[in-house]
Parts: sequence; structure tokens; C-alpha cells
Amino acid sequence: MEELISAIKKMKIKGDKVSVIDFLKVVMKLIPPSDDIGISLAKKGTHEYVLDRRGLAIISLSEDEYLPFFSASEKRVELDSLPDDVAKIVRNNWKEILDQLRDYVLDYSKIDKRYSKVVDEITDAVFKNL
Repeated sequence: MEELISAIKKMKIKGDKVSVIDFLKVVMKLIPPSDDIGISLAKKGTHEYVLDRRGLAIISLSEDEYLPFFSASEKRVELDSLPDDVAKIVRNNWKEILDQLRDYVLDYSKIDKRYSKVVDEITDAVFKNL
């Protein structure tokens, strides 16, 4: 878990896009192996940036003009193409991102008990960086 603590410290000190991407790479490693888990990083208009264990996805929502429902499309992009303004949001909201991760890992630990330790490590990383 030292890797997470180090990535948070580096991101808080440097604050550049590279350190944010390094932080997200560490977070990706901690996401449980489930296709149902995605961490919301930021919302910009009709686009939501989501991090899952496979990388970064941009989810675009649109409301059908004539029908009463939404449609969504997903586009996979490389972490390097993360927009600067989204990187700034991630840098400022790192704790909320780890809170989402902790909640997902806590739920997953009910299936796989090995993840109980990961919950404690994420919590420790948050408290050591407040």
C-alpha cells in the first residue's frame, strides 16, 4: 500500500497531469476483478469520466428527443488522453475517489475475504494524507 501513499503524496506536491495519471494507475490495480465496478472521476456536460480495472472510459449520455429514455455510449481512451481539467478535478477530489474505491472493495470483500485487508489499507492511505 506504500505505492498508493506515495502516489497521493506525489500528486499533492507536484499536482501535474503525470502525477494524476500515476495515481489513477495505482487505483486501477486496487479495483476488484468485476466488470460492474467503475469509479466516477468527473462529469462534464453529457460526458462522465469513469475509471475501471481496464482503464479510462468516457460515458456519453443523451436523452432521446422523442422517447422518454436515455441512451449511453462508452468510449475507451488511454489515460494519457485525460483532459487537463479532468486531471485537476481528480487532483482536488482524490479523497472522494478513494472513498468510492473503498466502498466497492468493501462490498467485494463479502465475496472474497482477501479484499478486507485492502479496505483497511485504503483507509490508512486516506488518513495518512489528510
